[in-house]
Amino acid sequence: MTAHQTEDVAVPTDEDHAPPRRRRRRGVTFFLALLVAPLIAIAVMRLGGIDGNNLTAITLALTPYVAGYGAVLTLLALALRRKVITALALVLTLSLGVLLLPRLLPDGDPVPQGQRVRMMTANLMIGRADPEVLVSLVRDAKVDVLTLQELTPAALASLDAEGLGDLLPYRAVQPVPGGEGGGILSRIPLRQISLVENTTFENVAAVVDLSGPLDIEVVTIHIVPPTTNDTARKTWQRELGQLPAPDAKGRPRILSGDFNATLDHHAFTGLLDRGYDDAAELTGEGMRPTWSSKSPPSPPVTIDHIVMDRRLHATSVAVYDLPGSDHNAVFAELALPR
Repeated sequence: MTAHQTEDVAVPTDEDHAPPRRRRRRGVTFFLALLVAPLIAIAVMRLGGIDGNNLTAITLALTPYVAGYGAVLTLLALALRRKVITALALVLTLSLGVLLLPRLLPDGDPVPQGQRVRMMTANLMIGRADPEVLVSLVRDAKVDVLTLQELTPAALASLDAEGLGDLLPYRAVQPVPGGEGGGILSRIPLRQISLVENTTFENVAAVVDLSGPLDIEVVTIHIVPPTTNDTARKTWQRELGQLPAPDAKGRPRILSGDFNATLDHHAFTGLLDRGYDDAAELTGEGMRPTWSSKSPPSPPVTIDHIVMDRRLHATSVAVYDLPGSDHNAVFAELALPR
């Protein structure tokens, strides 16, 4: 270098700093895109009526929680000024919200002015539910018909020892050791019939001989859960699909019990589309959870239902804790047509 030569000095420019900022922005956008991907998948499956495999069936049961997740994600994307992701998350969340909102609002349809029937259903968790509490619930709620799942011989004896036989002396029961038993117990005379066959658990059916102009058919429902593997999911789908549809020319029909399905499963809503209404949804109680698990931990979900054909209507629904069981007891008062 000569005395007249000068050394070139690199002068920082804005362009030198821009790429790292752009990379950070891209990183945030990519991170938000990863967060919105499961929301897209669940919304597409739910809106498209796709239950998928056993893992997606589990996920669809959590749709109310997914909607809450979508709302949080929308606010996060908005705060980070990602307009496209904000709009997408908002649309998906609102779409799920439209499906969930009717469960919180009574339908407002006229209630038939015929006889009232007070129903209750309870899964006894292999007979471990507290018999004293259940009998007290039956007594206090003035239950006419009780449907039981996972009814064991020992559990039935314990319930009768607490006075259930005096409250509900008429019965069609199939108590079985383990979780396969079921039955219907009634204050009103009944006679057992056959409506459901080839299921994993006992789905007992009976005609309840009411004092008014109409009798009713009641089925205690226990469907195999879809969660274990995809074979179980296919069995679950088949068993829900083969449940009897309402008989428009026959007696009003009530299906009551543990469906192991929520209002976000197509296999269950498909059953409703055949001519049934969910009592809890009609009365604005459709978001009340009926089951949760501690091992493995699981958020509470609504898998126990009382559904009836559309000639009937629900006037009230309540969900009660049932110590000893992982299920809650579900009560509904139903109004029959004249």
